[in-house]
Amino acid sequence: MELYRPILPDEYEQIESRRFEAFPPRPHQQPLFTALLSEIGAVEIARHMRVDTAEEPIVRVVRFHVEDSYIRQFPVQNADSPERSALWLPAEEIDILNQHLIGKIDTLDAFCPDPNARDTFFV
Repeated sequence: MELYRPILPDEYEQIESRRFEAFPPRPHQQPLFTALLSEIGAVEIARHMRVDTAEEPIVRVVRFHVEDSYIRQFPVQNADSPERSALWLPAEEIDILNQHLIGKIDTLDAFCPDPNARDTFFV
């Protein structure tokens, strides 16, 4: 299955340090890893994500592939639009998710979010 995720600079650096082959563990305050089914939805979120002013104000959209047999156990969560449909994985599943990745994590685009247009919650 092809999935997408908008990511902040800190997470991007950690993915880069893993040679784009794995996602880093989730911070303790973020119990979920969210993967979107639509590139359009990931781009919409990336354009409006909240970025800590201490960080580089860039949000990247990545694409990754996961073995269907593993990822299909997670039900699709529907947000406010079909483009925002997503899978929510518990944070403790990240190492298992990484074992089921197919190929590398690809960077599709980068955005400097509009500070006046904040988006809804995304983890």
